[in-house]
Amino acid sequence: MKFLNSNIKPKKFGYFPRYYDARKEKTELKKKFYAKETLSESERILLMREKMEEKRQENKVSKNGIYSQNTRTLVLLSIVFVLGYFLLNGLDDIDQVIFKLMR
Repeated sequence: MKFLNSNIKPKKFGYFPRYYDARKEKTELKKKFYAKETLSESERILLMREKMEEKRQENKVSKNGIYSQNTRTLVLLSIVFVLGYFLLNGLDDIDQVIFKLMR
């Protein structure tokens, strides 16, 4: 019956997170690199990874950019087809087509 009347309290989780500023760490590495200070092997690896990540982010194309580029291409192609149609069929029919579009 001891387990029913127990005064055992649960242990607390004693972890206190530290503040980590990744941006500050990156800038410190770059300062060391450009100040011609000697970098340790791990710091060099971190710096190279950071440079590779930056290059990858620069080459990344957003979906909105692709969508707008495709839309622009379709509009330009349609204009070229319309102009080509009128050039090949003669410019006499333009008046009739414009009046039909205006109605």
